[in-house]
Amino acid sequence: MKEVGKLAVLGLTALGLALAGPQDNSLVIGASQEPRVLAGDFLSIISNQAIKSEIEGYLFAPFIGFNADSQNFPVLATEVPTQQNGRLRVTDIGGGKKRLEMDLTIRPDARWSDGKPITTEDVQFYFEVGKAKGMPVLNPDYWERVSLKVKDARNFTVTFEPAYYYDTYGGTYGSPIGYAPKHIMGPEWEKVKAAARGLDPDKDAEKLNELYRNFFLKFSTPQALNRGAMVYSGAFKLKRWVPGNSIEMERNPNFPIKPEGGESKYVQKVVYRFIQNTNSLLVAVLGGSIDATSSVALTFDQGRSRQLTSRAPGRFDIWFVPGAIWEHIDINKFENCQTVRDLGLNDVRTRRALLHALNREGLVKAFFDGLQPVAHTWIAPVNPLFNPNVRKYEFDLKKAEALLAEMGWRKGPDGILQRTVGGRTVRFEIEFVTTAGNAIRERTQQFFAEDLKKIGIAVKINNAPSAVVFADEYIQRASECKWTGLFEFAWVSNLAEDGSLFQYKNLNTGAIMVPTKENNYQGQNIGGWRNDEFDRLTSQGVLEFDEAKRKQLFWRAQEIWAEELPALPLYFRANPYVVRKGLVNYVASAYAGGYGYPGWNAWEIGWESRGAVKKWDQAKYALSVK
Repeated sequence: MKEVGKLAVLGLTALGLALAGPQDNSLVIGASQEPRVLAGDFLSIISNQAIKSEIEGYLFAPFIGFNADSQNFPVLATEVPTQQNGRLRVTDIGGGKKRLEMDLTIRPDARWSDGKPITTEDVQFYFEVGKAKGMPVLNPDYWERVSLKVKDARNFTVTFEPAYYYDTYGGTYGSPIGYAPKHIMGPEWEKVKAAARGLDPDKDAEKLNELYRNFFLKFSTPQALNRGAMVYSGAFKLKRWVPGNSIEMERNPNFPIKPEGGESKYVQKVVYRFIQNTNSLLVAVLGGSIDATSSVALTFDQGRSRQLTSRAPGRFDIWFVPGAIWEHIDINKFENCQTVRDLGLNDVRTRRALLHALNREGLVKAFFDGLQPVAHTWIAPVNPLFNPNVRKYEFDLKKAEALLAEMGWRKGPDGILQRTVGGRTVRFEIEFVTTAGNAIRERTQQFFAEDLKKIGIAVKINNAPSAVVFADEYIQRASECKWTGLFEFAWVSNLAEDGSLFQYKNLNTGAIMVPTKENNYQGQNIGGWRNDEFDRLTSQGVLEFDEAKRKQLFWRAQEIWAEELPALPLYFRANPYVVRKGLVNYVASAYAGGYGYPGWNAWEIGWESRGAVKKWDQAKYALSVK
């Protein structure tokens, strides 16, 4: 059977049919993760997965987009606000702070997929929900600074005070200026408001959290979306979601932007196929059932594998897009957790010892041919704020052992470190969590476990599917000891760097950025690190519109971070994409759409053989494997 399949595929290639594109003018995208929810979770209260954001790029459109060249362009707004056209006003308000006002006009032909106009009522609704008391938003700072003034059904002004340097950046749906379908979600929201009216966000945080989560779930689960619970504003609308298998989207005839030559010449159906095991996903690509891969798909080494490159000529382009995807290991530093106290994870010496013991250079050489840079801070080299001169931790087992010896660790009879804590003898056995089924991460765990074993640290692997580990009741609950050691995953950053991943407190708003029960699990500093100078520098840095001064502030913040190591930096990913020959405008760059995903221009994606006009060249933004 395998040989027959291979010959069939090669035969099609020889006949040139692989270049013709699917007969039904569709696009099948392979992904190794499945979103937990979609669409109705417009504030990412339930899930903040990368795959969720990527797919929503097809389903929803921003007012102002961010193209592959990191430039703003109008999508559902009539034009980009600038100081030149008078739609952007910057005012000094004292104390080094500024106020930013942006006037936007919604396109007269902007409509939801059910034909209802998109109006300022939808913008007001988005802001009302986002500003609701106790709403467990990921970016509370945004909601503290932003306000809305509506002029009429299509015109509104958004004010940021204090203004941050990146507030004018366009990007994904909901950022920086969002909207949501009031005519669909509004009636249910009124019920939620009534139920929340007598609740106190400090005393009743859990009740509010449950109320809000249930609200978003009514419009975002596979079951709800399959019943038609939601509407869409992007180039596509959801047709069918088969959990564990696929999501099918079809062209949205109400989307106002029509590509050159007419939308019939471009992709009419987009299907995401979810194949959690990346080796199985590679087999599907080779078998011809996948047209392109997602940003969350094959691992770097699979993209360069001989198995794939030998099949690529005439069938696929293989691209490696340098990006701002930061692979790292977060560490639980909450001392109320017994394991954290026993292992000394909140002691910087432990974290330095761990990093010295991880052969990161060996990892990127073995797994990536040295083509993905070892990370030394959380800011990507493609970001203008990146500081290349921070403290670096070379692979040095002797330094690691010396640091641990300072803390009283000695090898026991089984070769594992032990020490006395509170009259008890504890072993240095550490939990290591990552996403199950991701081949490169699971191999990384094994690679690093061998390194750690050499200095007497035992590793206990505790993996689960992405939908489990990235659920807010897991990843956001380190303070409740849901995970107690190491957690490897990636953050996708953008040009709007604000340091909030590691702030304890945002000094501009007073918001606590460490998720705990007390703040209803808001914020993304999941490991619980605190450094007051870091908070001051990053809070000041986002207020600074002078590029040189802003860079200086973030450089110093990175120096502090590299000294303290709130997380263990691994590497910055160059994301591999496999794209069938003849597919045009499926283009990723470091910051396209705000986060680098393809699909930011979903309406332009198509097959040349069907008449689609090539507007964007992936070769400008990536290296290729021939």
